[in-house]
Amino acid sequence: MLRNIGVALLFTFMLKTNSGSQDSAAAPEPYNVAEAYKIYSLLVPREPSFTFGKEKVMIRDEAVRGGTPCLTASAAKKFSDAVVAFNRLQQKKWILQPKFQLDKPYKLITSEEIKTLPDTPTQSAANSYVEMSIVGFNREETRAVLFIGSPCGGLCGHWSFHLLEKVHGKWQEVPGVNCAMFS
Repeated sequence: MLRNIGVALLFTFMLKTNSGSQDSAAAPEPYNVAEAYKIYSLLVPREPSFTFGKEKVMIRDEAVRGGTPCLTASAAKKFSDAVVAFNRLQQKKWILQPKFQLDKPYKLITSEEIKTLPDTPTQSAANSYVEMSIVGFNREETRAVLFIGSPCGGLCGHWSFHLLEKVHGKWQEVPGVNCAMFS
């Protein structure tokens, strides 16, 4: 009897382990949230990779996981619904779509293309690109949180969280993030 219970427990463990690994290996889904692309189109031009003078901006096609937003206490309370959505959506893999409205041409690049970029920053910044997370929205889609950055090879880069509010139909960045990463 104990042997049967042991076998049943082992079988249950193997099922859970296999289903967990299948979830993590699941194919990325297209990210098609119109309001998110409005936010991306507002923030991407502020990234160093956009302003380095390159003719075409490179944007990583796979959304990155931004970790847990580091917010002031008042921002954490005000944006709690958006942070919950952000954390939930980070559990899946997402592929960004060519829906950015930018003043400069851009190219979505894959992880494989990123691996071929030089590992050392260069004067032309040809190895820099913009990467971003999905956007977490509150229920009313009036508050948003996301993570965005510009790696530029090796230990070079800039990343930060951003909080935005929709005011009179337009997205505006608001204070409340208390960390950023530079290297």
